[in-house]
Amino acid sequence: MKITKFSALILSLFFVFMACETDDNVILTKPEAQFKLLSPGASNINLNYNLPDNPALTIVWEDELTAGSGGYMVELSSDNDFESPMVIGSSPSDSFTMTVAEFNSTVLGAGADAFEPFTVFLRVTSGSLVSNSVSFSVSSYSEAAPVVTSPDGSFNLVLLETTPTDTAISMSWDDPDFGENSSVAVNYEVQFAAGGTNFETIVAENAGAETTLEYTHEAFNEVVLNAGLAAEEAGDLDFRIKASIMMEGGNMERFSEPVNITVTPYSVELAPILYVVGAGAVDAGWSWDNPIELPLQGTVYSGNINLINDAFRFFTEATNWGSGLNYPYYTSVGYTIDSNLVNAMDGDSNFQFTGTPGEYFIQIDTEAKTITLSPPVVGPNCNFDQLWLVGAGTDAGWSWDNPVALPCTGNGTYSGNVTLSNDAFRFFSENTNWGSGTNYPGYQGNGYTIDPDLIDAMDGDSNFFFDGTPGTYLLTVDDINKTITLDPEQLTCEFEQLWIVGAGAVDAGWSWDTPVMLPCTGAGIYSGDVALTNDAFRFFTVNSAWDSGINYTTYEGLGYTIDSVLLNAMDNDLNFFFDGTPGTYTITVDTVGLTITVE
Repeated sequence: MKITKFSALILSLFFVFMACETDDNVILTKPEAQFKLLSPGASNINLNYNLPDNPALTIVWEDELTAGSGGYMVELSSDNDFESPMVIGSSPSDSFTMTVAEFNSTVLGAGADAFEPFTVFLRVTSGSLVSNSVSFSVSSYSEAAPVVTSPDGSFNLVLLETTPTDTAISMSWDDPDFGENSSVAVNYEVQFAAGGTNFETIVAENAGAETTLEYTHEAFNEVVLNAGLAAEEAGDLDFRIKASIMMEGGNMERFSEPVNITVTPYSVELAPILYVVGAGAVDAGWSWDNPIELPLQGTVYSGNINLINDAFRFFTEATNWGSGLNYPYYTSVGYTIDSNLVNAMDGDSNFQFTGTPGEYFIQIDTEAKTITLSPPVVGPNCNFDQLWLVGAGTDAGWSWDNPVALPCTGNGTYSGNVTLSNDAFRFFSENTNWGSGTNYPGYQGNGYTIDPDLIDAMDGDSNFFFDGTPGTYLLTVDDINKTITLDPEQLTCEFEQLWIVGAGAVDAGWSWDTPVMLPCTGAGIYSGDVALTNDAFRFFTVNSAWDSGINYTTYEGLGYTIDSVLLNAMDNDLNFFFDGTPGTYTITVDTVGLTITVE
């Protein structure tokens, strides 16, 4: 088909006509005016307590209806239906901002648990107009401090030494901002201080994640005394709860309000002497004229006592009947008591001795909590046969090859000549046992008066340090009077001690592992306790040196008078032989009077 120019013109005019007709029927409309809250840029907000004044939330909206003529109110809800919305602020413009601290309080007030994600819904109102809502997740931090729920300020406690393991106090507290299913780790610490001191000096106990803490009488007594309250007196004690949360920006700490309670602690100081009075202690009787005195050495009371089958009691103060400690007292505080001592079941529940009447060595060990009876001790009485010195400040050095022995030379007294240089050393109660050491603060803390030339080394172990003129001194440790002294060297014996080795000396045997020592106890006198049996032994002047031995015939040839129970063993080495009743005896070698006695 061929279209001519004329036909094309007609067709063009048709389209123009139709186009004009269509334009006449088109209606152009504008979008409806709206009041719209725009979605925030973040869907999760973590509030940082270290930046409380920083902006935490900024929302904006479009208002094409009122143009802000009536102002705006911002509402928050924990549900999309806004059943109970909170008005959290207002704005005259089309935006609203809250700081971290403001928004944190708002979210907690809406029901959030601290540090747990919580979904919030926001919308804006202007008069009767309500915008759409937006939502996002917020993690808040805790603001409320822990709250002590028990005990309260009316609590009054008298601590009892006789019920050491019973519960004395139970404490509990709440942490309001945290839910039951909280995943954040909160560490609680209970802090104690003397009342009214504003926690300047604190005694603290870590409770971990628990919100309760219990103390026994014994444990709480230690806390109260450490806090500064006086024994046997009612005093004010403050306590509070510290809650800590470890965070990257630094630990977050909160403190409860302090609670003040009244506590009467008991004394844990040991009396210097324990007195025994009673008919069972036959040398004392029920009188204060001649009480048996058991001096304290370290933590042990001990001494010889004559006992018959009758009653007696211990006392902490002479002439004070009210200071008595009877049988139930010791059992109540956990002592194990010798089977020959029972409850007298008299009106005062005294001790009753039921064994064979005679002389015994009695020990009351306040640390091990034991009361024991053993054969009487003849001669010096100490908790240990000797103390040992090891350290660069002595001839021993820091080695157990040649420790310096400080023998027991009197009741509770260790004494001997020691060569000292300006360096550190320590006392030990057991040979080769590093764990048995006692350092400078150990003695100082137990009330010892220490020679001014002996100071705290201030090294990692707080050893002793000799600060005087290097040389040899008479070093004395007195566990009864609690003194450590240095005096001029005393050359009272040729050797600091003699040594006994042999099968007749039960504790030694023919070995240098555990030789029995006879310390120099006076001018030329060596004396000490030895467990003897019917066999041979020999004296030695040097530890571990067999060639330093002195046999029976040597002493005999020097003119010594030798006890009749000691014979010539008539063996190859002409050793001594014990011919008496096996038992523990005091052997004394008097190099001045030329005697060897067994008592």
